[in-house]
Amino acid sequence: MNEAEWLGGSALKILSFSDLHVDYNSTELNRELTQEIADCIKEHAPDRVIVAGDMAGGAERCIRYIEEIQEKSGVPLSYVPGNHSIWATRDNGDSWKQYNLLRDHESSLIDKPLLLNEEWVLVGDMGWYDYTHGLEHKTRAEIVKDKNMMWKDSVMARWGMEDEELTELILEKLRGQFEQFQDRKVMFVNHFIPYASYVPLSKRPEHPMGKVWNLIRPFMGSTKLGELLDQYAHVEYVIFGHKHWRHGMEVHNGKKIICNPLGYVKEWVTDDFATEIRSAATVIEL
Repeated sequence: MNEAEWLGGSALKILSFSDLHVDYNSTELNRELTQEIADCIKEHAPDRVIVAGDMAGGAERCIRYIEEIQEKSGVPLSYVPGNHSIWATRDNGDSWKQYNLLRDHESSLIDKPLLLNEEWVLVGDMGWYDYTHGLEHKTRAEIVKDKNMMWKDSVMARWGMEDEELTELILEKLRGQFEQFQDRKVMFVNHFIPYASYVPLSKRPEHPMGKVWNLIRPFMGSTKLGELLDQYAHVEYVIFGHKHWRHGMEVHNGKKIICNPLGYVKEWVTDDFATEIRSAATVIEL
């Protein structure tokens, strides 16, 4: 593990986002959005920005947008990948190559906990899913069949291992970091949903969108991550996204939960980017 960096100081303001999907939303709105994101950041004047995955599709695009937002806002940004971030094609290698490109970037939290001040450490990684959010409704074989039929990760996320194996690998890394920093308060960030109560379950399964939400439950995260987090009382903040429903900041199992993703243009309440990016920004004061 790389040596953690200490930012120094005491009072800190953190600004969190997730699921900015800058590539998709810039295309839909027919303009580059990094300056508008930077303007929102500058209005809040945080000490650091956290983005909980899915800045864009593929590592190189993520890195380009991360660097542009940092340069335009003047604020350092910490990033963990989402599933879109590690999508790979035959031309750009497998998903491990994408993950490692992001891990090696200066913005990454992967294997690099960040000491925020004398009390707090920021711990993060991508996370993943192991079907545990859906196994109460379907068998594993049924879930895998659904994934191959309709979930793009089945083609674009190329790990060379089963989803459950990848999830366990990341959970073990996180367990080690939580143990390492038991003398500090932990702010944790990953992309995927740790608690079943945050996973979409439509009450209208006959509706087309209700059917889709119920089908994708198994790919939303892992109940094992939630169980791991709940073992450590010093993990006080849990930040994630992945589903494109905004909750703001809430308390769950004694932890402050932030799930406040921007999501896609077609999912927004308004058609105004300035309104939506400000709604999706969450301020944390330490």
